[in-house]
Amino acid sequence: MVANVRNSRAEVAGVGQIRCFKELLTDYPQFRWSWAGSTVSMLGSRTIGVTYPLLAYQLTHSAAWIGWVMFASTVPALLTHIPAGAVIDRFGPRRVMVISEVVRGVLVTGLCGLLLLGRLEIWHLVAIALVEGALSVNSSVAETALIPTTVKPGNVETALAMHEGSVQSMVLAGRPLGGFLFGIGPIFSFAANAAMFFSAALILRRLQPDITARGSLRGKLLAEIKTGLTELWNDAFLRSATLVITFINLMVQGLIVVFLAKATDERLPSVLAGTILAMSGVGGIVGAFLSPRREDIRQRFGTWVSRWTWIAATARRLRARRQGRSMMLVHLWSCVLALTLPLLLGTMPLAFALSLLAIGLTGGLSNVTMRTALSRVPTDRVARVVGVSRLATYSAVAIGPLLTSLVVQRVEPYVVLIVLCVPAILISGLMTTVPALRDTLTSVGKGTHSPAAASS
Repeated sequence: MVANVRNSRAEVAGVGQIRCFKELLTDYPQFRWSWAGSTVSMLGSRTIGVTYPLLAYQLTHSAAWIGWVMFASTVPALLTHIPAGAVIDRFGPRRVMVISEVVRGVLVTGLCGLLLLGRLEIWHLVAIALVEGALSVNSSVAETALIPTTVKPGNVETALAMHEGSVQSMVLAGRPLGGFLFGIGPIFSFAANAAMFFSAALILRRLQPDITARGSLRGKLLAEIKTGLTELWNDAFLRSATLVITFINLMVQGLIVVFLAKATDERLPSVLAGTILAMSGVGGIVGAFLSPRREDIRQRFGTWVSRWTWIAATARRLRARRQGRSMMLVHLWSCVLALTLPLLLGTMPLAFALSLLAIGLTGGLSNVTMRTALSRVPTDRVARVVGVSRLATYSAVAIGPLLTSLVVQRVEPYVVLIVLCVPAILISGLMTTVPALRDTLTSVGKGTHSPAAASS
């Protein structure tokens, strides 16, 4: 009987969440178009990320050129996030997204033309990937600044949760779709990409013109970039949350490298390896979906925890209730869990699948928390702050695999996991037990715009 009541409550919560998403799409046309446009753009980004290296190999039959093309498509993220934020604050996220998507479509259309004429060379592909990658950064930063402006303040978190869920869904759907289309023929895959980019631009054109855009080149760009750096650094929550996410990304990329090394040594089927890696995306979708309901989930979890005296006593000793709670701390400890599970259960596929599922789940929740906090930055400089934060977190994604691969070549995978676990446990323990550090993730702190509500 009790189980049936719990199941019915879960079903009602799930139905209620879906209803909230439907109401957003119905009641806020500006959100509907911005969500649809950015989702189509993201699908195009994920599919083309797969077809670039496939085409590079088809042209050259060289694995080295695969690396160069992938580098060309991803390195702009390390170079253009901060200037992209300044440009978006000047001209407005809608205008920047529309122009970026149109130019991306033109570039890929040109690539299709070269393919049809049989005149496509590898340097053409590298150049197109480099420019298109820079434009995709513009779209990514702009959509983060745009989404919160399309709904009322009370609906921002739900809107961001819905958008985060669609981002994670496109990660899962885009990669196999890109491979499937390329299997039919390279021209079909890139023609589909061009159609996606042009469609995104047409959808986004339905949005109202940007209100805050200055549309002027007056003023020093470097000074505006510095404003974004200062804004983030002076905001206690955003500063600490950015550092925490950067650290977690570094650790998780290390975990993925260990898994791939182990999968290669044990000759794990590629389909199984891909499925295990996809578990982080599955967790991200679930986390984003649950984010608006996390207060209710926390209350139920608190009721369960209260039955375990020693857990409740530990929480009181840590003064968790007085100091507040933070989704970022949950994300940190889930990182520890993800790193320790393969050690406890053995480095087998199930352990890595559970690890990636856990880190993806809390990652989806913390992404919504972070984006909600960023939405409270003044509109005229939010894109600059987003650019600075994204640069830091993305750098860890780029550097993590390189550093871990150097270690994996010298020691056993389980040793690498231990090396990763030690700093993860230390950082998580310090952020949890030191009041000055914990407060930056659970309260307004010293920052002017750090929202208490953004902590969970």
